[in-house]
Amino acid sequence: MDTVTLALEGDDIGLADFAQAVEGFSLLIAELSREGAAPNLRWEIAELSASSATTTARAVENGYEPDRLDQVIRSYSAVAKGLEERTTLPFSPGVQEAAERIAGVLRHGKGVEAIRFETAEADIQISEAPEDLPPQKKAPELVSGYGAVTGRIQTLSSRAALRFTLYDRLHDKAVGCYLREGQGDMVRSAWDKLATVEGWVTRDPRQGRPTAVRKIKAIHVLDPGSREGYKEARGALPHDPDAPLPEDRIRHLRDAS
Repeated sequence: MDTVTLALEGDDIGLADFAQAVEGFSLLIAELSREGAAPNLRWEIAELSASSATTTARAVENGYEPDRLDQVIRSYSAVAKGLEERTTLPFSPGVQEAAERIAGVLRHGKGVEAIRFETAEADIQISEAPEDLPPQKKAPELVSGYGAVTGRIQTLSSRAALRFTLYDRLHDKAVGCYLREGQGDMVRSAWDKLATVEGWVTRDPRQGRPTAVRKIKAIHVLDPGSREGYKEARGALPHDPDAPLPEDRIRHLRDAS
């Protein structure tokens, strides 16, 4: 997979905090690419989600070797894991500076409750800046299990990408969904449609809302129905022509009280 994602969690995320996080995100990817012997690797914005303060970057072919891209993405996860576990990052000062810029949003920002680092293989979330977290306290980990998420598919890349975004019907937040090789046809015609995505679901332990779906088994496109579809239910139950009208029943109950 050729994408990395950074998401800020919270209800009232300010523009300045989001800008700082994106700046750190860009710097982190550039530094990891340089350390991974892929300094000319070009990254472009694959998705920006305002409602979820989510940024996804995709590597664009520029003569790089796939193994080097994989190394960059693995290093991105390793940086996130180091922040989560409050360990020394075994990377250059440039990488550490970028990671500090991202984590600093938790320390100085307002409305940001957590930062989530996401790849095709894992989600890693930090809810407090590492130096602000007591040694004996560990941030709550994301939980995962087999399940399904229903929502509207709003983001599909024009390329043969294996990542798409579903907006959860319950929380109206972006959920990153990752297909495996050969599954691209499952979602090709589902853009802007209501669907249920079935697979391995990762959830935020604080709110229980889904953040990602991996190992997708099926995508069921749903019929949203028409706005006045409820009228089709008329006549579903037998009707007694001598029965009192609803308004008469209500009036009788009101007068009796």
